[in-house]
Amino acid sequence: MNISVVICTYNRCDSLRRTLQTFCQINATGLSWELLLLDNNSTDATARVVEEFKDKLPLRYIFESRQGKSHALNRSIGEAQGGLLLFTDDDVDVDPQWLQAYWDVAQRFPDATFFGGKVVACWEEPPPAWLAGNETWLLPVVRVDGGPDERWMKSGERPFFLGANMAVRGEIFTERFSYPENIGPSGSDASQSGNVRGEEMQLQGEFIAAGLKGYYTPKALINHRHLPHRMTERYLRRWYQGHGIAEVRSGQIPQINCWFGAPRYYWKELMVKGLKYFLTRWLASSSVWLKAETEFAFATGVIIESRHQK
Repeated sequence: MNISVVICTYNRCDSLRRTLQTFCQINATGLSWELLLLDNNSTDATARVVEEFKDKLPLRYIFESRQGKSHALNRSIGEAQGGLLLFTDDDVDVDPQWLQAYWDVAQRFPDATFFGGKVVACWEEPPPAWLAGNETWLLPVVRVDGGPDERWMKSGERPFFLGANMAVRGEIFTERFSYPENIGPSGSDASQSGNVRGEEMQLQGEFIAAGLKGYYTPKALINHRHLPHRMTERYLRRWYQGHGIAEVRSGQIPQINCWFGAPRYYWKELMVKGLKYFLTRWLASSSVWLKAETEFAFATGVIIESRHQK
């Protein structure tokens, strides 16, 4: 088996159907591949949607009862039969050359252990002006553009491949690597646990720390669909709060100089950025108040998780 494609899903049967329809257009001439569909306790029509594609795609349906995307991802690693594992999501449209692009670059660069491709943000409906005007720096806007040319991940560069479009050589997982199960979305976007993300970033950080090399190719293209419920301030606040929680859990926030169980720097951030948001929300440009709002939410997440760990 050349390639195992992994999709983890939870209660997004309609979106999943659209994604699987794009896989029906995949050009995989000469490649043996499988598509592992990890159902992480869905209660909707996910299983029936998978049945619709059983005769159209090389699908394997796997039910993972441990709630959390990282649990499902690690289950997929044990189930995968392909030498190259391709990870994507249930809210994307894949380019027809996606599999071939990753396979070609993996053959040309045997020294690379993991790979990432281009992710284009596609709005399901026009976003509000405050969001559209700031999408280049907002982390919840799922997009990756490492440039027009293929390149190695640079020395000292922060991980930037996203879970929606990443490939890893399968043998590396048989050694000492796996997805961190204390972070990663769990459940729906509507819950706070659904917005504790970053499992792929921590995994890439571990790869880099071990001296493994990453390679970027824009030819491995994914279009990521942004649904209307993600175009609200409420969603952004939950997302950045979850980001703060994940940074504490992954050890990125030193627990020093603490006040009331959390680093005093983030107590100050909470007060200063909260006040700035309150004073500028209706008077200043969105680039001002939105930055304050996201930093306030991040500080909230750091404080919540820091106090929780005490």
